[in-house]
Amino acid sequence: MIDTAVTISVGDELLAGETLDTHGRHLAEALAARGCRVLEHRVAGDDVEAIAATIRDGAARAGLVVVTGGLGPTLDDVSRDAVADAMKSPLVEDADARRDLEAWYAGRRRPMPVGNLRQTLRPEAATCLANPNGTAPGLRGRVGDAEVVVLPGPPREMHPMLQRVLESLEMAMPRPAIVVRASGIGESDGASLIESLMERDNELPVATTVSQGILSARIRGRDERDRPRLEAMASTIEAAWRPFTFGRGDVTLAETVGVELMRADLTLATAESCTGGMIGAAITDVAGSSAWYRGGWVTYENRRKVEDLGVDPLVIERDGAVSKSVVTAMAAGAAQRSGADLGIATSGIAGPDGGSAEKPVGTVWIAIADADAVEARCFRFPGDRSVVRARAVAMALQMVRFRATGVEASLLWERAGAS
Repeated sequence: MIDTAVTISVGDELLAGETLDTHGRHLAEALAARGCRVLEHRVAGDDVEAIAATIRDGAARAGLVVVTGGLGPTLDDVSRDAVADAMKSPLVEDADARRDLEAWYAGRRRPMPVGNLRQTLRPEAATCLANPNGTAPGLRGRVGDAEVVVLPGPPREMHPMLQRVLESLEMAMPRPAIVVRASGIGESDGASLIESLMERDNELPVATTVSQGILSARIRGRDERDRPRLEAMASTIEAAWRPFTFGRGDVTLAETVGVELMRADLTLATAESCTGGMIGAAITDVAGSSAWYRGGWVTYENRRKVEDLGVDPLVIERDGAVSKSVVTAMAAGAAQRSGADLGIATSGIAGPDGGSAEKPVGTVWIAIADADAVEARCFRFPGDRSVVRARAVAMALQMVRFRATGVEASLLWERAGAS
């Protein structure tokens, strides 16, 4: 019964920071869903000895080692050589793999480069895993008592192959888990409110993480008998974090906003400057959002604020585009010109340039308007350009949720009393 794993991503480009390693997270989620705990995730360069040593070390510690990448046709794709080294097994050509490769090229009426024949090699003690989505078969074998699986790097090839492998392995039963989501509260403040639940000697300790303005608390049980306790603990966390909690599991803030707007019979329009359409993108990622989202404007240039939303150019000249007066006019204009019940608007300085002593990088004004009033809040978001914009999106959506549910509360990074 496999209940522990070590995962390895291969590629010099990962170590150089040229490519983001997203495989570690996907592997951890897929393995956790099947009751397998990842002990460690490593990144290895395109070096046979380094990869082989990492595989051997992982095999000594866990029941499963999963390697991604390095199965291509070029000389720097060395994962198969590394697995052969770790298994102490010579490389041989796999007849089925060669037949599949030749059929792949024949079906596309393309000549097969000679270099691709490298992809038909496998350690003699291993088997090939068919890859209907590409030219690189995976590999599967054993090092000591551990199962070792090597998967191609491209996600469209790796993801389905991983699922087939996991379905064929004798895995432990999935451990039940509940994740509570919140936005607008800091991790340290959130942790202090549930401190007793986070003590490491608890039978079911809680762990918190934060990403892009979303705070999460994860509770994992040992088996289904813990489900009632998990539900009770999740309810305790939701109560402690209220009104910032917006859902559980994979639910997004935009999905919850849609539910609350539908419940309140409200519609929404957006007017975005610094967020560049990211709020609208988050909303339209939600299936059925056309029922409550009227549309929006990306008014990055001041002229667009004036012509598209009706902002007074004299106000922009007097106060600047990043100001309470301008963002309130944007929000009101979005609601009026779209016919929506609510308008949400953003204007800010995401960086890396454009800041000043009065309005440093990270300053973002967010306003929400209805037919009767406009509310504007000023935020100072830490982080680089992408982080500032993502946090602005989260706080804007939380402001919409607050308006739809009648909540009044300050949000993280808000500058009280700013004008």
